Amino acid sequence: MIVDDHEVVTEGLTAALGRDERFEVVGVAHTGAEARLLARRTLPDVVILDMHLPDMPGDDVCRQLRTVLPSVSIIALSAYLSEAAVRSAMEAGVWAYVTKAAGLPELRANLDRLWSQQREPEHRTVPGIVKYLETLVRERSEDQAPTPQQARVLELLARGLTYRKIAEELMISESTVRFHIQKLKVKLGTNSKTELVVQCIRMGIIASPDQEARRSEPSD
Repeated sequence: MIVDDHEVVTEGLTAALGRDERFEVVGVAHTGAEARLLARRTLPDVVILDMHLPDMPGDDVCRQLRTVLPSVSIIALSAYLSEAAVRSAMEAGVWAYVTKAAGLPELRANLDRLWSQQREPEHRTVPGIVKYLETLVRERSEDQAPTPQQARVLELLARGLTYRKIAEELMISESTVRFHIQKLKVKLGTNSKTELVVQCIRMGIIASPDQEARRSEPSD
């Protein structure tokens, strides 16, 4: 089960995990309340849980889910990385903590460990988790940072513009747009435009569409 309030993230995760025959996405929830009801109905073995939902803290959602399903394994997915955040999540009962900037490879690595029935993920101590994820994010950022033009292409792609509209906006050819997107898909290890956008939002390369909309709203 996937719990995240960003539709583009849930769509990307569903698409990515749907290609792995070991796993079945039994449902998607966008709030803590939805997650609790959906868990009762679908009885998931694993929950990928965004720790910052609009209606309640992820720690509370985690405790509620474990009350409903004591044996469920919960992987916390968060944009924040600090010892306090990781400790709070672990105390709430998550099985593993993954920062969104670490991307799909780290999420898949934790799912692999669950599949192989490894009881404890690596770097289990709170300082160890934080140090490991900080190193991973730093290495990924150094290796995978897009060029300024690629970043602009990504921003427009996340807003739902077609290749032709992106080309018109940036005054480049449509084939150049396709080249940039294909190159980024290879660089970030994604297989579709949706996955690419999700990955870049997680890594903090671009803002999610709703964050971009909030930034553009006039202040009082």
